[in-house]
Amino acid sequence: MTLNRYNLGLFDSGTYLPFVCDITSITQAFPALVTTSENHGFVPGNRVQFFIPPQWGMRQLNGLKGLVQTVPADNQIEVDIDTSTFDAFVTPSSPPFVVIDPAQVTGVGDENYGNLSPGGIPVLPMTVPGAYINQPP
Repeated sequence: MTLNRYNLGLFDSGTYLPFVCDITSITQAFPALVTTSENHGFVPGNRVQFFIPPQWGMRQLNGLKGLVQTVPADNQIEVDIDTSTFDAFVTPSSPPFVVIDPAQVTGVGDENYGNLSPGGIPVLPMTVPGAYINQPP
């Protein structure tokens, strides 16, 4: 199955927090330093997933999930993924008429699961303290 933004759901509908961010660079290091095109809103402990189309290199990162370790800047995150042996991340150069899906990172949950069922009694509505809005943990 070919993965793309339509079957992964990695596009910004405006209803997800933190929202989907386009990636401008990723280091080949551990931890990997990811720079986004805008301020992302992630905090340490958030779990993120990557969508890296073939034109952007670093295909080994596509589909992987990682934990945000630190936030060095408003548009950067360090994740617990070792990209030191991955292909280099590149910005594709193509004619302006060719549409290329951007490399993206999105929140998919975090490690703050909380207590979902105190005393074995299901709580309704089921909520996960600390989870993203409209995103499964």
